[in-house]
Amino acid sequence: MSFLALIIALSMRQLWGAEPWLHRDSWWYGYRERVAALGVSGWIQLGLAVVLPALLLGIFLDVLAPVLFGLPWILLAAVVLLYSFGRGDFQARIAQYRGHCERGNYEAAWLYLCGELEADDLAVASGSASADAADLRLQERLLYDGYQRWFAVVFWFVLLGPAWAFGYRLLQMSVHGVSPSPCAAQLLHWVDWLPVRVLAITFTLAGDFVRSHNALREAVVDTSSDAPSVLRAVGASAAYAWEGAADSAAEAAIGVAGEMIPALSSLLTRSGVVWVVAIALVAIID
Repeated sequence: MSFLALIIALSMRQLWGAEPWLHRDSWWYGYRERVAALGVSGWIQLGLAVVLPALLLGIFLDVLAPVLFGLPWILLAAVVLLYSFGRGDFQARIAQYRGHCERGNYEAAWLYLCGELEADDLAVASGSASADAADLRLQERLLYDGYQRWFAVVFWFVLLGPAWAFGYRLLQMSVHGVSPSPCAAQLLHWVDWLPVRVLAITFTLAGDFVRSHNALREAVVDTSSDAPSVLRAVGASAAYAWEGAADSAAEAAIGVAGEMIPALSSLLTRSGVVWVVAIALVAIID
């Protein structure tokens, strides 16, 4: 049943793209505000705001599973998975960024880059040092955004069920949404640890294994590295390294858009295909 729900959700997403009609999160932010008003500790707030809704959804899905040969369960699981995918149109943002560069509008491309990165991630300044820092942060942001939008959600959906894919999205909103929670950031670090390294392994299989296996080995044994830096280290090696010199932030934007962004975006796509095929084979064997 999980495989059918996954195929339905992926097919609907492929046909209709992002789901703004479904990705309405105001209900959860309102609920979290009421939880915060209780005055309990951050970890208890996290449990009430993230874990409790996932548990209740899981119980409801278990009750629904025997009904009508599991058809309602499949439909609800597909809707839950669609809701759990990342917000916004990832491919449209990449296309917009590349379009600025291809048209020669490098200032607009740089401003778009600054808008995509968080203020703490990027200090807008002239010089090659700041351009290199922006390059690395953009690579990390691109790969982690692609990862958290679909791979982590599908990973926990297949491993633990739709309720915990839903819980993962709530955890992401706790960290990257309104009023970020420090406790949620700590928990997300450990929740991301396994799927990030599984995706990094997939990068080496879908890309250049010879150039990326050393970075993969270091990422697997280093438990302290955060998810974006692991994905960048392995992903950039598995795609290919862009070594063009940049004299300004605008030139850095040109280089990233012309070289690394297409390569990393393609690597994410190939990795997704690898996992869809792998899940299909497992479903057929079972």
